[in-house]
Amino acid sequence: MKRLTCYLLSLAMAATLLAGCGSRSEQEAATENTQTQENSQETAAETNKEKVVVACWGNQMLDSYTQYLCDLFPQVEFEFVLATNSTDYYRFRAEHDDMPDILTVRRFALKDAVLLQDYLYDLSNTELASTYYGSYLDSYTYEDGSVNWLPTCAEVDGIIINKTLFDEYNVPVPTDYESFVAACQAFEEAGIHSFVSDFSADYTCMEILQGASIPMLQSIEGRKWRQQYESGVTQELSEEVWLPVFENFFDLKEKLGLGAEDAAYPNRTPKELFSEGKAAMFRGTGADVISFPGRGQDEVLLLPYFGKTEQDNWYLTYPTFQIAASAKGMDDPEREKLILDIMTAMVNQKGQDHISYGKNMVPYKKDVTLELMPEMDNLKPYMEQNKLYIRLASNEMFRISKDVVQMILKDEVKTPKEALAAFNKELAGEEPGTEIVAHINTGYSNDFTVEHGNQAASALANTIRKLSGYDLVFMQACYVANDIYTGEYSQKDLGYIAKNDGGWPGLMELTGAQIYTLVETTLSMTGNRGAVCNDSTLYVSSGFEMDITKTDSGYTLNTLTIDGKELDRSATYSFLIYGERDWYMSEVMERIGVAEVDTSGPKAEDYLMQRLVEEGGQLEAPTDYITLR
Repeated sequence: MKRLTCYLLSLAMAATLLAGCGSRSEQEAATENTQTQENSQETAAETNKEKVVVACWGNQMLDSYTQYLCDLFPQVEFEFVLATNSTDYYRFRAEHDDMPDILTVRRFALKDAVLLQDYLYDLSNTELASTYYGSYLDSYTYEDGSVNWLPTCAEVDGIIINKTLFDEYNVPVPTDYESFVAACQAFEEAGIHSFVSDFSADYTCMEILQGASIPMLQSIEGRKWRQQYESGVTQELSEEVWLPVFENFFDLKEKLGLGAEDAAYPNRTPKELFSEGKAAMFRGTGADVISFPGRGQDEVLLLPYFGKTEQDNWYLTYPTFQIAASAKGMDDPEREKLILDIMTAMVNQKGQDHISYGKNMVPYKKDVTLELMPEMDNLKPYMEQNKLYIRLASNEMFRISKDVVQMILKDEVKTPKEALAAFNKELAGEEPGTEIVAHINTGYSNDFTVEHGNQAASALANTIRKLSGYDLVFMQACYVANDIYTGEYSQKDLGYIAKNDGGWPGLMELTGAQIYTLVETTLSMTGNRGAVCNDSTLYVSSGFEMDITKTDSGYTLNTLTIDGKELDRSATYSFLIYGERDWYMSEVMERIGVAEVDTSGPKAEDYLMQRLVEEGGQLEAPTDYITLR
């Protein structure tokens, strides 16, 4: 009888437990159904937002600037893409009838931009244009009075010195070219690199050529030649203006002992030498003063480019970027007002505070005041005297300046006249990379959708994984700068798909647990290049899938899977990440406990060339790599 009672009790308990399990499943199902309905409603609400596509000139805009725009315009569904820093990128998109709504570019010259005039909105009669100083606005005004582009704030370029190192070695701070050379010679005798620069970078070559010769470029003949060049009247350098420029550089090369070794210095080497106290001076900007402040407690100053006398000293400047708007769709008054409101926010006081967060820039607008950090106090007298030269920065000026400076440093041209002739020869020739080299058979959109993520970015990430042989690839989807169009491509146009200076490869071996931490860190990151501010800036994964929940405050990671099975946290995977190495990559590496990362591998555009040009193949098909709840 006792056994029967126990058996009946067991059945009753089992029935109760089963009933409990059934009710819990129903509750979970009901909760999941409610959550799905809420997500569907949120998706529908977001679909009704006004979409605005903003092409970002570089990933500097991703640290806090894009988040600022998202916060300020919650009614807008922004799509951010990382564009190649060239007005020619927009020519490429215009040819495919795919212009972004708002364009930004750092490398700018009216000579290059005139080809886009018919595609852009005329800002000349807007309230926004009226807030600029007339002298600066003149540089953006065409002969017919139209204005398509407006500058943000100015980056200042000059000679950065370690004042503490000067004091330690009793070397006087330079005040002109002669004393600059004397300082260089004193440091070299003491076993310290005197002046170092990254001559492997095109912008450095161009800026040193121009910065060391501003008095000549500012002469009547120099201004006349520049106006003719910018307007397309001439396609060669004036000997009267430019022969002295090359004479100055040859003199600098001889007296500082510059040569082939300097020609090979990569971007980071001069800055690392300076930060370690192994170099006294390097060419740089106000941003570099913040990022490379010497050995920690050193006093660092940004000095001008030195002329023959102190009165001939000048700073070189250039807008941190220019903005413009596509003319397409601006015939709708409501959309026109929205785009102009966004552009105003991009360049007003708050907008420029998000650009010049380090107090290292100067404004072009009447209604903006930017405070300078102490290291740039000596800039103020030059501002008062208007001795801030805006660089001449056409695409060909960048490219050919590097070619010719490299020739000079490697002794491939022996005299200033030969250098001038080499420059003019390239100016007269056809720009390289314009012949058709590939055909893409299947195009993919880089719009983010909840169903498929960013298919263009997925196709590129899958191609990189296939070619690299790494198990997993992880990159920010907005590094793909536009749709992948079906059709023929030149080598130059192929580069526009994913050519961004901040896209460095990081090669490493990681455990599954470290990958979880890496993805979680990436999603929670704020105020850093590589931060996620909306769906268009989420990351794309190849070789693994991500299950992510979107919340009011951002994004949270639920799980990572490979072919539907959870990523093994104890297993080790070969991992390739693309991102900004000094900001984004260094932060996530610190969080996952990786001391060093190999960043010497091919960039994304190199893999594109390998697959499409060298192999004559096609991109790998995209995959559904993300579930967004």
